[in-house]
Amino acid sequence: MITSKKISLLTVSITIFIFILSFLFYNSYLKLSREKQNILYSNTIPIDIRLQPKKENLITEKPIKIASSNESNIKTKRQVLDENKQSDWRIKIPKINLNAHIQEGTSDAVLLQAVGHFEQTNNWEGNVGLASHNRGYQCSFFQKIKSLKIGDEIIYQTNSGKKVYQVQINKVIEETDWSYLEKTKDNRITLITCEENRKEYRRCIQAVEIASYEGEKI
Repeated sequence: MITSKKISLLTVSITIFIFILSFLFYNSYLKLSREKQNILYSNTIPIDIRLQPKKENLITEKPIKIASSNESNIKTKRQVLDENKQSDWRIKIPKINLNAHIQEGTSDAVLLQAVGHFEQTNNWEGNVGLASHNRGYQCSFFQKIKSLKIGDEIIYQTNSGKKVYQVQINKVIEETDWSYLEKTKDNRITLITCEENRKEYRRCIQAVEIASYEGEKI
């Protein structure tokens, strides 16, 4: 005769058996899912960043950098403004109310503080090449150069004196086109910056010298 006690034991046994089967089934499912994921990842070709083309610091649009207290090489905005006032190496463009100091090189550190000078170009005679950001930075000095017209003046100053140039070219060039920084027989100044939302292109302004004043300042 089957008693209520036996029925209870049978019910518990069945419940435990069902629980064990469910546990084993769940583990099998997880294992199968992992195996499928491993197969999927193994068939994916990783991107080797070393194969990507290198770009000049100038022409890469990057998010705004905020200097930490440990970044002694990055100056504060106040320090940048103070140096801007004191520097003898400067560029001035009256049409766009630009009056900024210049530093050697086009590294990230330089372009966060000043207009950069392309080291492969001369800084007085021939073709003077300059670079700057056009947006997103505290020193986006070339933000408005795209609005320059033929005939607008650019004033450039070093310790040797100042030169006045007149804009002849305002155009968009490919990021790989560095022909406008090549040496020239006459005296020119070339400004290059990024082209907004068009990473493969750059804005290029080139002006020809119309006057030179030794020893004078802007």
